[in-house]
Amino acid sequence: MTQAPTHVTDCPLDRVRPPDPSTRSVGPVIAIDLGTTNCRVAAIHQGNPVCIPSERMEGAPAVVALGPGGRILTGHPARGQQAANPALAVWGIKGLISAPYGDRKVKWLYDQLRCKVVRGSDGLPAVVLGDRTFSAQQLAALIFIEARERAQNFLRQPVHRAVLTLPPFRKDDPLPQTMTAAAALAGLHVERNISETTAVALGAFSRRRGKPERTAMVCAWGGGSFQASLVRYAARQCQVLSSEGNVALCGAELDKRVLDLLMRKLPSGVRVAGDANNPAALYRVAGAAEFAKIQLSEQTEARVRVPFAVTQGSQLGDFDVVLTRRELEELAKPLIDSGLKMCEQVLEQRSMFPGDVDEVLLVGEQCRMPLFRQRIEQFFVQVPTYLDEPGLSVVLGASRLSTSASTPPPSSSGAPPARR
Repeated sequence: MTQAPTHVTDCPLDRVRPPDPSTRSVGPVIAIDLGTTNCRVAAIHQGNPVCIPSERMEGAPAVVALGPGGRILTGHPARGQQAANPALAVWGIKGLISAPYGDRKVKWLYDQLRCKVVRGSDGLPAVVLGDRTFSAQQLAALIFIEARERAQNFLRQPVHRAVLTLPPFRKDDPLPQTMTAAAALAGLHVERNISETTAVALGAFSRRRGKPERTAMVCAWGGGSFQASLVRYAARQCQVLSSEGNVALCGAELDKRVLDLLMRKLPSGVRVAGDANNPAALYRVAGAAEFAKIQLSEQTEARVRVPFAVTQGSQLGDFDVVLTRRELEELAKPLIDSGLKMCEQVLEQRSMFPGDVDEVLLVGEQCRMPLFRQRIEQFFVQVPTYLDEPGLSVVLGASRLSTSASTPPPSSSGAPPARR
């Protein structure tokens, strides 16, 4: 007999009202960067841009889950529920809201999600959690609600306005309108949508003195894609000269390769537990593998140990495998090579060479990898390379625009779309 789906009893969307016109110019403006893995929010606090923490972390997990009692959870509670029951959780919402249902560019995400993904009435993916179907727009709104509440608790005043950062987009791209509508569901007026590349450039300019105008290569390597953008920028202006992106080079792809390697290291006859009593063992192993990958930016080897995650015959045991930096680098080399090739293509589009740029800006947690930084410095010989607070550069740069949301937006013309 098929068990009835869990009834959703408590959802933040049911409590939040659309933004009131009377609040269109009231209170502070926050900056929100919805990433594939985390959502970060920043604001101007005491005259300086500040990233608002979540449980002593820079951002909150961009995860939505159905928790006990039918409650819809976001952030850290949702991440915990994802580990316990991945079929009732969704992540990678940035990917879902960026492409129509079934789009091949996010096939990697469909392959990794364990929840039920269906086609929504708007043509975008929708996700079934319990007895309720949530559109990609609603999922993004749930993350924005958490970001807004985090900002209100930090600033100790109501927040009604936001600046949103987006991947490079064309003027006819529906993504800005979709994200604006999602923010409205979270009770927010959107003052401006700006590209992540523009936000990074403006943030970098404010932190370093030097030439009044610069040309930079922005390499953004995060969980959802690798993006290379050539920008020319000054104090409050930024022009994207050329841009290329590829989701096949994303950090999630490297995570998958790491997990596959660890599985091959298991002794003969040992496999990850996957029965009804331990359905989330693979997710726990994947989480530990991702943490080990992060550790290898600072150390040469990491131990991946997950209690009660494998079986040998009828015996339940611990997953216990060592991963070395050398092994990780071998897995990452093809992705890095492709990323550098993309940088070369971006330069060729403007008839430029690596030495023609003034600086290289690295953004995204994957950029912490020592091999990646080494290869970048070898490609851009004698060009200053900056690893500016990976993962924070986008949202901190965007927050600087929030102090003058009524002024015309920085120029970002000339940006071709990311390669699909």
